[in-house]
Amino acid sequence: MDPKAIQKLLEDVQTSLNTYQSNPTETSRVEAQEKALNLSRALERPRDAILKISYSPTIVMAIKVAHDLNVFPTLAKATSPVPLNDLAALKPADPLLVERMMRLLVANGFAEEPFPCEYLPTALSKEMTQRTSIGVVESIFLEFFPAIQKVPEYLEVIGYKNPEDPLFAALQYANNIKQDGFAWLCENPAALSRFNAFMEGQRADRAHWADWFPIKDHILTGAHKGADAPLLVDIGGGRGHDLLGFKQRVPEAQGKLVLEDLPKVIEEGRTALDLESEGIESVGYDFFAEEQPVKGSRVYYFRNIFHDWSDDKARLIIKNLIPAMERGYSKVLMEEYILPDKNARSLEGMTDIAVMVFCSGLERTRQRFTNLLESAGLKVNKFWTREGDGQGIIEAELA
Repeated sequence: MDPKAIQKLLEDVQTSLNTYQSNPTETSRVEAQEKALNLSRALERPRDAILKISYSPTIVMAIKVAHDLNVFPTLAKATSPVPLNDLAALKPADPLLVERMMRLLVANGFAEEPFPCEYLPTALSKEMTQRTSIGVVESIFLEFFPAIQKVPEYLEVIGYKNPEDPLFAALQYANNIKQDGFAWLCENPAALSRFNAFMEGQRADRAHWADWFPIKDHILTGAHKGADAPLLVDIGGGRGHDLLGFKQRVPEAQGKLVLEDLPKVIEEGRTALDLESEGIESVGYDFFAEEQPVKGSRVYYFRNIFHDWSDDKARLIIKNLIPAMERGYSKVLMEEYILPDKNARSLEGMTDIAVMVFCSGLERTRQRFTNLLESAGLKVNKFWTREGDGQGIIEAELA
């Protein structure tokens, strides 16, 4: 690349870093990261970039192997360099094999190597001791990667149409199954546990919606009083981590908090979190097969649900919800990626492809959300956006 262009990119990086240092918001952090990435890409030869991208599944493989070998908990506790032989003795494993895995992990920031074959922890290796991040890696590696490998073949089979059938996504094609991905997970407890941890890990360090959405003005004000009146129903809420987060952040909220998901998901969640002691009700519910059982709630909340389904399936979810809603009172809050009209970031694009692979879902722009909700009998009140990663909340009510 032209040295003048490199200099311009370097200046952009410095400017964005200065902005972040003087005003360390999530938006300024992401902007600085994007500028630095642009500079890194400009300095890399295209052939090298393509080779590294093509080899990138080996990184996830090495992370999975290191997890299986208990490398990350050992590194996380270390206050001095850990010799290779100590890591190999954990399982035990061949030291040469462990050395080869660690070489790739060091190159990608999952450990430091201050001396040959001696290792120290990094922020990434410490993060890989967390159940949610372990779930991200294991679910993607074990459940998603085999289907991703089959996508080109699958798309040729369906004539390169946009996938819309949840009973015949790439997941079904790769695994020769006849049910939707969520039903399949429910019949595979280990995969379901990994997936639920993955979903919790998706939130990562991102702000809980109660940290930035104007709850007092738009939910609590005007809400029916009393402990028996439903306040918030989390539909498809997995283990209930979002409801627990809401309760912790808004302890003054009156009214019932209700978690809904498929019965097997609810059952699996009871072994992970004690929701009952927190006053959160759990209800088994299939939003395709049943009308919403909780009537007249102030809020019906969906987090990363509608991106799992085509427009036709999403309209069915809304059809089963509408009879429970109270006109002029009940709100639908959908926390989703709200894609920009152009230049979407990498994580947004990756998530879009992941839901396509798993369930023929898709991420949507504002216009696609508006068209969907209006076609199903709702109207958009506002698109609420937060700093950083492109996720936001679509607020809607009965049209």
